[in-house]
Parts: sequence; structure tokens; C-alpha cells
Amino acid sequence: MSTPRLVIVALALLSSACGAQAMGPPELVVDRTACSHCGMYVSEPVYAAAYQVGDNDPRVFDDIGCMLDAVERETASPITIWLQDANGSGWLNADDAFVVHSARIRTPMSGGFLAYADAEAADQAAAAYGGRVTRSLHELKAWNGGSK
Repeated sequence: MSTPRLVIVALALLSSACGAQAMGPPELVVDRTACSHCGMYVSEPVYAAAYQVGDNDPRVFDDIGCMLDAVERETASPITIWLQDANGSGWLNADDAFVVHSARIRTPMSGGFLAYADAEAADQAAAAYGGRVTRSLHELKAWNGGSK
């Protein structure tokens, strides 16, 4: 294969690979990634959340409460949810997270949620904020005013 033809084939393969949606949590760029709910840039990642329906592009939120509102309206499935670890270790699968809820936790959209990878850290935050810890999406939705 000639060099120009090889370059064209390589570029075509590269461009098609760039268009493929990878499964997994989205890239979160502080002050560059916009919230899917309000459009504000995510400036405090510790409050961020995201979800993905099937192989669609993930949706990012600047507040766990906003993400819960959007999930309540979602009709498709399966849904995978990620939450940012409040201790800064990045995305957590919501099924593995310990979530603290308290009205005293000041989040961008007043959701009052923080997620932790570690149960002890979540217990400490709950004690500090006078909140509660859960690992149940159903309980999170109830705390957020959801009906499901």
C-alpha cells in the first residue's frame, strides 16, 4: 500500500474511532463541562453526578439532586449512574457509593447530597452535617421529593 493511501486509511480509522461512544463515566472538566439541567458549568466536582441510558451519551449534572430529578423523568433503560466522590477520588458507580443527605450541605442547586466511596467518611460527614447515609437509589429519590 502506498504511503498516501496508508495515511488516508489510518485517518479514516482514527476518525471513526473518535466518533464511538465509550461506556463509562463522562470526562468532567472543571468550568468547561456544562450541567445538563441548568447549563451552568460544573465548578465544584464534589457535587457532580452523571447518568447514561444504554449506549447514549452520558448526561452530567452539577448537583446530585438535579440528576435525580432527570432520572425520575427518564423512560428508557438501562440507566447507569455515577456520583463524584466528595473526597476527590473521581467517579463512583452509584451502586457502590455511600450518599449523605442534609439540608445543611450547601450544593450548587440546593440538593444537599454528597457521595463517598468510604462508609466511614460518609458516617463522619453525616454526623458533621446532621444528615443521614444511604446506599439506596429509591431512598435518594424519596429524599429528593421523587415518587418512584
